[in-house]
Amino acid sequence: MRSWRLLLALALWPAVPAGAQLSISAQADKTQVSLDDQVVLAVTITGIQASLPDPQLPALQNFSVYSSGRSQSISFVNGQISSSVTHTFVLVPRVVGTAIIPPITVSAGGATARTEPIEIQVVRQTSPPVPAGPAPAVQAPPAQPPAPRPAAASRQTARPSGTAAVPDVFVTMELDKRKAFVNEQVTLSVQFHTAVSLLGNPQYVPPQLEGFLAEDLPPLRHYNETRNGRNYYVTEIKTALFPLRTGRLTIGAATVHCQIQQQTNVDPFSPDFFERFFSQGLMTAQTRTLSSQPLKLEVTALPDAGKPIDFSGAVGRFSLAAATDKNRTKVGDAVNLTLTVQGTGDLKAIAEPAMPSLPSWRVFDPVTSVNLQKKGDLVQGSKIIRTVLVPRVSGDLTIPPVSLSYFDPTRNDYVRLKTRPLTVSVAPGGPSAVPTVGYIAPSAASAQGIIRVNEDLAFLKVRPRRAMFTRGLEAIAAAGLVHILPFAFFLWALALNAYRGRLAANPQGARFRGALKAAAARVRQARGDGDAQEAAALMTEALTGYLAGKLGEPTAGLTMRRAQELLQKRQPQVSQESIERIRSVWEDLDLSRFAPAAASAQNAEAVETLGQKLLLLLEALEKELKR
Repeated sequence: MRSWRLLLALALWPAVPAGAQLSISAQADKTQVSLDDQVVLAVTITGIQASLPDPQLPALQNFSVYSSGRSQSISFVNGQISSSVTHTFVLVPRVVGTAIIPPITVSAGGATARTEPIEIQVVRQTSPPVPAGPAPAVQAPPAQPPAPRPAAASRQTARPSGTAAVPDVFVTMELDKRKAFVNEQVTLSVQFHTAVSLLGNPQYVPPQLEGFLAEDLPPLRHYNETRNGRNYYVTEIKTALFPLRTGRLTIGAATVHCQIQQQTNVDPFSPDFFERFFSQGLMTAQTRTLSSQPLKLEVTALPDAGKPIDFSGAVGRFSLAAATDKNRTKVGDAVNLTLTVQGTGDLKAIAEPAMPSLPSWRVFDPVTSVNLQKKGDLVQGSKIIRTVLVPRVSGDLTIPPVSLSYFDPTRNDYVRLKTRPLTVSVAPGGPSAVPTVGYIAPSAASAQGIIRVNEDLAFLKVRPRRAMFTRGLEAIAAAGLVHILPFAFFLWALALNAYRGRLAANPQGARFRGALKAAAARVRQARGDGDAQEAAALMTEALTGYLAGKLGEPTAGLTMRRAQELLQKRQPQVSQESIERIRSVWEDLDLSRFAPAAASAQNAEAVETLGQKLLLLLEALEKELKR
């Protein structure tokens, strides 16, 4: 019967949606902000799986959006995994007025969760303007002095190559120490310096980290800094690294893709002056790819001298405490023992402390949960181990101390922690308590130093009536060929799971296949928008997103000329007529986006027609790309 129950559970397992119990919430640190300030938006996703998807941010026309890292906590309760991930974003307002943060969605396994919209009131700045993000140009000194920086003598810094001339933008990277022990935290800082105005949001590519565990350290830092007599606005990203092996480890280069605003000399007597003015303004964008130099970190092994026997690799500074939920109980009743490891370091690497010998207790498997916090550029928090103990005998029972050993890099020595012993007063159980109360002296001579604890065996009572579920399984067992159906369903589930695995292993292919669907959804959203300029902006995002998905390029920085060149090079089956249609639609969308407000209101019907034209273009391109 057990084999049939196991088979039935395996057959029904794929039917449970992966996105069950998925939730998302969003919270802004303020609902009123000035133009010279910023809003910190925290988006929290919780679910019953270890790996949670990223949130899908909507288009925020009134803000510049910058990612400020993420933090995650995972817990295991009764064999069930639950996790929570908090993504932090910095929103820099662009215009004065009421701005709405639309619902933020997250999807997994066919289930979708969304947040409530958040209203932000943007007012005019009340103090001299200080740049709030990498995009604005740094033209005046800040109202406050720059944030203090740690002494450069203890840092290893990677400067940009070719710094003879004072650059407009550059990227640097530094470590807070040159040498570290295995599993000791090392803080990596990446600084993006800009002295000119930027177009759009820069795209940050983190460095390659081979041989490290990494944890983001939010929030994003912003400050002003003067170098070689030039004022820079600096955006700093910090990451906590935990080296996993000894030797000289390499941290790859950090890369930032950005667009620099440049003046364009336009001849006012040129016949196409007004066309150029309204289509692209008097500014041009120059794409820059900036990279820092890679860094080296010398990682040494932990010393063997003085290493405790129970040392499991924990490095940092920790404390250990033990407590029970009750100090009085009866034989057979459960007592919850909670061990709390708290401190600074990689808590995920701490093994469960070994339980002492407890012959008078029945000990169950422990349940572990980890809560991480990131304050002061340090990874810290607590790891909680809960164990259920059931007393076998009565009397004043003592739980011996539990020990934990770790290595303290600040002291360069091992530390051994011990909890205080705990005493629980156990009263005799009732008549039906199993086992009976008290110690029983051995009836025969036993080995020296060995005593017999009261027996805990009880006879099983055979029920004369079988359960309905058992009778149902017996009926299925006698059904003959009906057994083929669970096996067929099980094989179908395995094939479906393998197919989904192949799709997940090729994210570029999934992006290529889903480009049309995503673009069509964005066009439908634009056609339902009452604002013609916002509708044109959404349709522009639909067109650029479709072309970027088909060409395998990032959406940011994709221009019309770049898209035409890539289509001719990588997709020769696309006709020249379709490329000309792309250029025409792109120019019409730009004209609608940047037209004056009065003209935009009069062109609402024209935008609706442009949406139909865009859909026909996307369908035609889809057919040509499938050839």
